[in-house]
Amino acid sequence: MQKDTNIQDNKNYQHLLGDIQSLIDKGKYKAYKAFDNILVQTNWQIGERIVREELKQKDRADYGKFLISNLALDLSIDRKELYKIVKFYRYYENVGSLIRQLSWTHYYQLINIENSKKRNFYEQKIILHSLSVRELRKQIKNKLYENTSLKEIEKITSAKLPATTSNETFKDSLNFDFIQLSAKHKENELEEKIMQNIKHFLNELGADFGFFGQQVPIKIDKITHSIDLVLYNKAIPCSVLVDLKARKFDSADVGQMNKYINYFIANKQHEHEKNAIGLIICTDTGVEEAKYTLGSITNKIFISKYKVKLPSEAKIKKAVKNLNNLS
Repeated sequence: MQKDTNIQDNKNYQHLLGDIQSLIDKGKYKAYKAFDNILVQTNWQIGERIVREELKQKDRADYGKFLISNLALDLSIDRKELYKIVKFYRYYENVGSLIRQLSWTHYYQLINIENSKKRNFYEQKIILHSLSVRELRKQIKNKLYENTSLKEIEKITSAKLPATTSNETFKDSLNFDFIQLSAKHKENELEEKIMQNIKHFLNELGADFGFFGQQVPIKIDKITHSIDLVLYNKAIPCSVLVDLKARKFDSADVGQMNKYINYFIANKQHEHEKNAIGLIICTDTGVEEAKYTLGSITNKIFISKYKVKLPSEAKIKKAVKNLNNLS
């Protein structure tokens, strides 16, 4: 089909063409960033799962090597790649320390740096100056850290980073493979199993979480409501209200959680604490449903879906194989 030269010269058409091209480019960039963030999270979870398995057999000094060798064979992945993933987890054991602005290829370079202060220096440089992976490699090769004064290093490593989005406080997907649930389980069964494995549950959420209470009662208009779980994050510091749903997320869940948070802020919060936040844990959630429901809410409410088993071997294999394309 030939182009219509008349419309090609039309300014309105050229403006439309530019807008659509810009939308396509932005869409591609967002898709890449979304994939890369998922890859970082996936690799962190794989590393955490391997290390957790190692700890079960901590009396066997060679068990880690045994695991890596067998996983590499069964998943057709280079052993070096799996060692990198485990190393990545060991350096960033607290999932809250993962930085959204850093891609997997950034982390792939950073985990070669054993000195934590030096690694933090380059993390800050990446964020403050939007360094590409190529630029990062160049700075490391040119020994930027070693050639920077101690005063300047302190200034850079103590610099306040740009605020991250609220969705980064909790993982999008929680791995509950430490509990067994019936196929058609209800909220009370899920809650009971979590309470039986509370340490594993808190570890899955990340560092600095503590347990405060179960079925915590609050009274609103003389009606008693119960919050499934109340946790506390000492790093923020604030209360974390948890609502368990053995079903897909529903927009009505946010209204309920928002009510609980407002009650806590008004009646339970100490002066030194930051506002309570909410976590809705469900089996699944629609991206757009969550986006538009949370859009007008000023309180911090997070949604995480849980799974009781890791993704299939095929999915893990596919995710990890992408390392070769990104590194």
